[in-house]
Amino acid sequence: MCLQSMLRKSEKNEKKRAIALAAIPLLAEFGLIKTSVEAIAKEANVAKGTVYIYFKTKEEIILEIWNYVNELINKSHQEKYKTCTNATEKLIVYFDFSILEENHSIDTLLKIFAMNMSIILNLSHSGLVKNFKSERAKEIEELEKIIREGVHSKEFKKVDTFLVAKLFSNMFKGTLISSICLCKNLEQIREELHAQKRLIISIL
Repeated sequence: MCLQSMLRKSEKNEKKRAIALAAIPLLAEFGLIKTSVEAIAKEANVAKGTVYIYFKTKEEIILEIWNYVNELINKSHQEKYKTCTNATEKLIVYFDFSILEENHSIDTLLKIFAMNMSIILNLSHSGLVKNFKSERAKEIEELEKIIREGVHSKEFKKVDTFLVAKLFSNMFKGTLISSICLCKNLEQIREELHAQKRLIISIL
């Protein structure tokens, strides 16, 4: 691919991402159904037709938002892992999402997350379902790698690393989803997740 083509692709990706990020406050306040493409276009300062160039449906906008969130978390984790001296510290980093609080309103992102999960659980958008499965596999793989490192260094007990990684990942994600469904506030959710993090470390 020539440099000019790469630049064009980069510009298109930036435009797509900008439109999706502009939609975050609208989706959080009004929900998926009540948020119109016209409103998103206005918020992003583009024509309505431009939105459709990048997104066929509003669900695809949510997918782009969630890709952005995951990229933000992954980049933060990889940077913080470099300063860790053992697996326990990496495990603490793995369950740390403070980068989101530095860049966005967590309450807003939780609402987007709830929409994301609702669409996935209803199997109503194949792209979101496929993306969710892919991201879950990556999450478990990353967590298993940390646990395996701890077992190898005898920092953790000898365990089935894949099974434990899957269990901890499901428990953490499940708590987040159920907390949102029960309309718990941010402090309650944070405390529950911190308690689980402490439990996970004590078990290992």
